[in-house]
Amino acid sequence: MPLQTESSDSPVRVSVSCLAELIKSPDRSPASVASLLRPFKFNKRGEGFARSGYYQYALAAIRSYHSSANAPKVFEEAIAELHKKSMTAKEKWERVKFEKNVNAIQAYRTIYGKRKFQVLKNHRIGYRIGNVVFTAQPDLWVFDEDGRIPVLLKIGIAKKQPAYVDILLTVIRKAAVGSGYRDIRARNVVYLNVTTGREMICESGLTRFNRTFAFIARNISKAWPSVTPPEPPERRARAHTASA
Repeated sequence: MPLQTESSDSPVRVSVSCLAELIKSPDRSPASVASLLRPFKFNKRGEGFARSGYYQYALAAIRSYHSSANAPKVFEEAIAELHKKSMTAKEKWERVKFEKNVNAIQAYRTIYGKRKFQVLKNHRIGYRIGNVVFTAQPDLWVFDEDGRIPVLLKIGIAKKQPAYVDILLTVIRKAAVGSGYRDIRARNVVYLNVTTGREMICESGLTRFNRTFAFIARNISKAWPSVTPPEPPERRARAHTASA
């Protein structure tokens, strides 16, 4: 099904995480807003690329697990391989990434390991307000055991307030419903907190944040034309040398 929330007259595209950060941020000065928007405006690969790829190992293992009729060895082998990668990684950030993917697999196995999910192809969905489209890609889109009810799963580390996660899940549901997937229920839009190993369910109705979302969208639209490109690394280096 084609994305129904985007069109050629919607040049402003940011992620749902950007929306949540702007809502919860105590600083909405022009400089702060520009700082949040800059990666979306000038990163050709898309700001969400790095985030979406962070749990690629865990998500690959989860998909393989369900396509293999929930074979336990799939998770066991994936965890062993990630531990090996972590031990041989040269950079600390690499070790942390591999360890977080292990945590994600373990959390998923604890909560959903006995569920007979049918993994579906992810759909490109977005929630549009005016000329701003908030992209809202779940990490996993599955059917339940009966093959009738879709479940949308997001994986991450919920260090923010619960309301932050609620915003993410609400927009994902709004985007799904607005794109024609009207059978998505709030209880089936889930955030898997890797840190605690618990699932967080969308607690909000579809209209709870409407005014706030509209306000933030207007601010983004207004600020977008004045967001400048990031300073080239060599220029930052010269400025640092000159001030030293």
